[in-house]
Amino acid sequence: MARISIIVRLLLALTFSTVLLTACSTGSSGGTPTTTPSDGSDGGDTGDGGDTGDGGDTGDGGDAGDGGDTGDGADTGDGGDTGDGGDTGDGGDTGDGGDTGDGGDGGDTSPAVSNKYRAANRCFTLKAGDHYLHQNGDSYGVTTEAEDATAFFWKPTNLGTYLMLSSYQRATGEIGNKQLLGLADPAGDLLDAAGNFIGEVGFLIGGVGEMTEYFTNPIKLPLEGFIDGFGAYDSEDTVRIRLLGDGVVTTGETLEEQTITPTLALVTEANDLAVWAVNDLDENDDDYRYTIQSNITQQFLSTAGGTLSLADAPSDATLYEFIPATGCDEYPEAELGASFVGDNKQAIYMKDVPYFADEIAADPSAAANNELTGDEIYGWVDAHAHISAYEFIGGRINYGDPFHKFGVDHALADCEENHGPQGMTGVVEHVTTTLGPHATQGWPNFEYWPRRNSLQHHQSYYKWIERAWLAGQKIMVNHLVHSEILCLLNPQKQNDCDPMPAILLQAEKMQDMQDYIDAQYGGPGEGWFQIVTNPTDARRVIDEGKMAVILGLEMSKVMNCGEFQGVAQCTEQEIVQRLDTLQEHKVSSLFPVHKFDNAFGGHKPDLGNPAGISGVLYLGNIGETGHPIEYEHCAEDGYTGEESQHADPTRYVELPDDPTFDPSRDSLEKLGIIEQLLFQIDYLGKLFPQTPEEFREFDPRENTDNNCNVRGLTPLGEFLVSELMRRNMMIELDHISNKAAARILELTENAGGPGIHYPTVNSHGGWSAAKTRERITAQSGFSQPFGSGRGGLYSNLINYGNSYPEETRIGPFGGVGMSSDVNGIASLSGNGGTEGELPEEFLSVDGRVRFGRQVTGDKTFSLHEPGRDGIDHYGLYADQISDMIYWAIREGKSEPELKQALGNLYSSAEGYIRMWERVMAFKPAE
Repeated sequence: MARISIIVRLLLALTFSTVLLTACSTGSSGGTPTTTPSDGSDGGDTGDGGDTGDGGDTGDGGDAGDGGDTGDGADTGDGGDTGDGGDTGDGGDTGDGGDTGDGGDGGDTSPAVSNKYRAANRCFTLKAGDHYLHQNGDSYGVTTEAEDATAFFWKPTNLGTYLMLSSYQRATGEIGNKQLLGLADPAGDLLDAAGNFIGEVGFLIGGVGEMTEYFTNPIKLPLEGFIDGFGAYDSEDTVRIRLLGDGVVTTGETLEEQTITPTLALVTEANDLAVWAVNDLDENDDDYRYTIQSNITQQFLSTAGGTLSLADAPSDATLYEFIPATGCDEYPEAELGASFVGDNKQAIYMKDVPYFADEIAADPSAAANNELTGDEIYGWVDAHAHISAYEFIGGRINYGDPFHKFGVDHALADCEENHGPQGMTGVVEHVTTTLGPHATQGWPNFEYWPRRNSLQHHQSYYKWIERAWLAGQKIMVNHLVHSEILCLLNPQKQNDCDPMPAILLQAEKMQDMQDYIDAQYGGPGEGWFQIVTNPTDARRVIDEGKMAVILGLEMSKVMNCGEFQGVAQCTEQEIVQRLDTLQEHKVSSLFPVHKFDNAFGGHKPDLGNPAGISGVLYLGNIGETGHPIEYEHCAEDGYTGEESQHADPTRYVELPDDPTFDPSRDSLEKLGIIEQLLFQIDYLGKLFPQTPEEFREFDPRENTDNNCNVRGLTPLGEFLVSELMRRNMMIELDHISNKAAARILELTENAGGPGIHYPTVNSHGGWSAAKTRERITAQSGFSQPFGSGRGGLYSNLINYGNSYPEETRIGPFGGVGMSSDVNGIASLSGNGGTEGELPEEFLSVDGRVRFGRQVTGDKTFSLHEPGRDGIDHYGLYADQISDMIYWAIREGKSEPELKQALGNLYSSAEGYIRMWERVMAFKPAE
């Protein structure tokens, strides 16, 4: 890396403006479901501007009351965010809009910033001693005049680290222009294109000395030292330094030997050189003064000598007070399009929702089995999501991130980075969505993506998930997902294709996402997104008003346990070790089999169109296992589990040290090569044009749905199931062959004694056979469909809810959520209809949140946009639920039936946790 000398010039001047950002909307509380559209008259939000209630925000977020926020969601005490729901108005989101009541005009005497996390998304001026930070044009410096101090918006990049934004301007259609305090990179050698630091800190800060020495002792050096030929003073008592304007090159040095001096500067792009760490030197004192350090060089921002500079050690000149201000430009962020009605956050329990009041027992302490006590969790579960899939199959397939340390305009920027000019190298997009070019720019226009059926663009940015949480989502099960063979085939990748490292990377990214959201809300544990590993913690997190996030595992070569030509690629000992590693990374749920046959059993064939992703998977199974799918006609009355016994070795994978495997004996010939050839033709025949209607009954392809995988559960598969039960981990039965699923259900039935089953999970709806789903619910498990359009969603909620036996129902409800499979190479729900069918404003079912249209950048998202017509991104699940309600009313559905559908949905979080509690309580029969 070339190193050049930097001219050190940091005598800067600044201006002062302040904003006390508010975040809590007020108005009358509502108790009606979303079937009653909002007329905006109850004091709530009035669109994208600020709140207009009698103590809430006004206009652009300025505080209208005389005491800060008014509702119980307002910030209190130390002025930090409450973290349990925050405010949702577009004029000041919690975490993004800034806190109030911490030095505002209501007489609050609590400290402005009580710890290093509480500066998050708020507006402050900074004071160290008698000096304030000040911007003067395109540079920063200090001033002694408080009215000239510059207000900075503090955008967290992680827990305790921030970008210091002094200005942000964006016109429609533009990405936006930022002004940030940071370090200069004049030669462009220190950062990559994404703003990540790629230099060496030693080169950046070595060999120059400390600038503050000059300012703190400007007389001593000229008197005691001597000037050399290069303008630097030396003395025996003084560290050698350089004067302002001096270069760092000395006689005999070459350009390559030079060392860069960190130089403070106004930077216009968020990058690692503009990230600052806030720290309290003594957390036991109460002076609430903090150091501000470069996150790269670890040097301290200093006002010594009346000049803004960097110091190597803390002093009084590096200790800053955070003074609440107004007038800050906020950092760009996706809007929620939601605001609280009245004083309350979202409902947590059924008893908090007037719509379900008549279902709650008059005496909750003596409630009968089919009555609600009211203490049941109110909320729905997404039992199958892939928000970490932006890192799967090499990390270059799915463009976009659920969060980014530098914000939304980096997380959702331009997919050309992964997919090439006009998206032409985005292979999966061409195979699964539309063949041909597409507009690549995301922020701020989002002309082409995200859309419900664009499977190579991220649809679950964290603010969009937050909107769904505000609509009552209490649990998300995020499955870490990967396919080694597809990764190896993919020419575009940046991550390891090895299954275990790929999965562990995603687990770490989910922890990073939790930390990032915590940072936005004021510190560890304060955010609404909390990863949990047991149902007790899930209930605690939900009781705190947050979303419980569960990590699962869905991968084809599960824990590197593939098979090739019938030989397993792992041992029992390796299975135990890898399960230990997964649990250390907070994984609680697991699919024994995914898209390909593996060492645990056969997979359920993908019966989609082989011209699309199904054809890729068909060939992928051959590459992964060395053999095609081996078919048979599905058992007419379903499988019992007894079929997976050891009588037929062709159904099993042999252990690596077992010499009995004989390809000449245990091959497709054993099954009948002609029959297998016909099965393969039957499956691949879908590549050809559809048979004319009049010849449909003669088309052998019509029987393709009857083609079952001959492979059942292997001995290693049985060992895995026993280990999962021993560890009380959840077992998912989708994607596994009907025969293998039946065997698992046989193993888990009465496993704890007569009538005491080990619960299993179906989170894919129809991906498990009907008889499999019936057995899952009969054995106290959990079955849930994919999300779908309004009519399909309504029917699924009724039908799946009715499938639960009385002993596992939640009062009168079945407890059925909806699985999104978001970012799992699967389309989100289509919706159809026309614009206007869902009102511009609508209330949540608990009546506590008012929703408008969701806006990100310049794009307003709608369920009924021509050419898209559906759930373009995760935040529109809030709209989907309300759209279903309006549709049901137009269709003349009865009120009792509609209540049953909504009750099934909003009891699903309770149902899922109860299933998990049964898993955790399981003990094998003696």
